[in-house]
Amino acid sequence: TGSISSVQILYYLAIMAARREVIIQNPYLLPDNDALHAIDSAVARGVKVWIMVPSVEATDNAIVQHASHHRFGHLLKRGVRIWEYDKTLLHQKIMIVDGTWVSVGSTNFDARSFEINDEVNVGVVDPAIAGQLRAAFFEDMKSARERKLGEWAGRPLLHKLQDGLAYLAHEQM
Repeated sequence: TGSISSVQILYYLAIMAARREVIIQNPYLLPDNDALHAIDSAVARGVKVWIMVPSVEATDNAIVQHASHHRFGHLLKRGVRIWEYDKTLLHQKIMIVDGTWVSVGSTNFDARSFEINDEVNVGVVDPAIAGQLRAAFFEDMKSARERKLGEWAGRPLLHKLQDGLAYLAHEQM
């Protein structure tokens, strides 16, 4: 389509403006190169970036999860912490920045939501709401597995192949 959506701009600017912490919970995380650059820049500034997605076993779309895995190695190498939620499908689309600003809505962190789907998000500056959502994230961590770089790099070859093959179609997801 060639244009950038307002939610995409909102997400990327929020990450670029973060000073301490970015928390993302999203069922479909397929960051493009601009998103990776924003996240890399945040981490380089000392910002903690924490991401939670559903596990392949708990998602409603294993192919999309495998496609998102393709970027996990890059993110983990940069110092991003990633959890996979095992309990059930994690479906909230939340971003919390510096414990003050929150985005909540229907937008997945992927090109399909940014460029094709009709989505809506609301941005709120409210430390109390951010605190409640942050507490919910930490509660969800109890039912999630943190992925570590060494473990991730050593995952089975079949898993790596599934990730790579799924990623080939990421622009259609």
